[in-house]
Amino acid sequence: METNQKTKGTYGSGDAQIMSEAEHFENPKYSEDGWIGAWSTTPVKFNLKEFLNFKGEKFQPSLTHLTFRTELRPTIGGSDMRIVLSNVFGSAPLTVDAVTAAKGIGKSACKVSHDTIKKVTFGGSETVTIEPGKTVMSDPIGMEVEALERIVFSSFVKKSGMMRTFGMIGGHTYAQFGNHTMASNMVGCPMKLNGDFGEYAIIPMLCLVEVYAPGASSAVMIGDSTIANDIPLMVARKLQEAGISNVGILQQAVKGNRLMDKGVGKLGMVYGESMLERFDRDALNLPGVKKIFIKVGDNDIIHPQCKSMKGQAKYVTVDEMIDAYKELIKRAHEKSIKVYMFTRTAWRGYTRNFFGGSPDVTWTTEIDEMRKQINRWIRSDESPADGWIDLDYLCGDDLAEEMRKEYTTDGIHLSRKGQETVVENLSLEYFQ
Repeated sequence: METNQKTKGTYGSGDAQIMSEAEHFENPKYSEDGWIGAWSTTPVKFNLKEFLNFKGEKFQPSLTHLTFRTELRPTIGGSDMRIVLSNVFGSAPLTVDAVTAAKGIGKSACKVSHDTIKKVTFGGSETVTIEPGKTVMSDPIGMEVEALERIVFSSFVKKSGMMRTFGMIGGHTYAQFGNHTMASNMVGCPMKLNGDFGEYAIIPMLCLVEVYAPGASSAVMIGDSTIANDIPLMVARKLQEAGISNVGILQQAVKGNRLMDKGVGKLGMVYGESMLERFDRDALNLPGVKKIFIKVGDNDIIHPQCKSMKGQAKYVTVDEMIDAYKELIKRAHEKSIKVYMFTRTAWRGYTRNFFGGSPDVTWTTEIDEMRKQINRWIRSDESPADGWIDLDYLCGDDLAEEMRKEYTTDGIHLSRKGQETVVENLSLEYFQ
């Protein structure tokens, strides 16, 4: 592997802290008072009924009075914890009727230690209403957290059919009718979207978990489906095993995400906003962020070439993409945050044949030349990034156009072994 490293609010009890998208986590004291991002997922616009219809399920009852139980693993420990719920993409006010936090036990994401269940409050109230386009910060929960332990959040929403803001990676969620927030166990329906396109783990409302860890910081891994996997969690585990316990790793990748354009096509709603649009909210304004790792751009090249997106996915040039990368880096540097860029993933052999029939896209030398030009720029002194991580070692050919079979599931996405290899070769110096 070749690498290069060229050597950036307080919300407590009282009134619930409601924030607009523009104000999302923007407070000069936010990372100075010891609250650090320990877990995150990027919110996207989504609809539960569309989710069920997409899966082909005949679900006739009204989607109301549901408890959502989500299991996740904070990547850094702290003496206390608090959460952020989002209604950023909602079209109407969303009332959350009850929320609890607990420690998970056993193998089921639905089972928690009853003695650890704590009610989560917002400005002292167990119920909170989030206006459309807003987020809300909880009060400190009063629960000490260890890095990578299982934490379970249960939310009861009477008008759950109103929900339009969900994460798509980073936890395991189950849904059940009725209020089960205080139950030590519940039998729920897993909220997953599976197919040839991969798996989406549906996470209602919850977009951030913070821990109180003075002196710590966080690093964001943001990009598309080539990093919307277990790499961030694996990195967190690697840091903990190396004795680096003061850095949280935040997962902000979105499958299908593009650098310069929003998602389009059959799964467009879950591809999210462009990186240019979401970068401030999903990276720069998160608590305690000092470093950002970017891996996005393959879809800007591939999507316009797909049969299913012809006339929908916008064509972009190499120069336009480089200008967009420069803009992201400039924004980060203005906040004294360092930026490291992964090279774009080789994709020869990838067909994006999600729904059967003929390949949706066909690799050609001409199309791939865009990726190569961008990678040459990433490696060059012309890039203002603070460093770069070259992934060409994952390829088995001299031209670095095709990944080795054991490292990929479909020609572009990393297999478990591929993810482990990337993490094994990622220097700890980037996080120290």
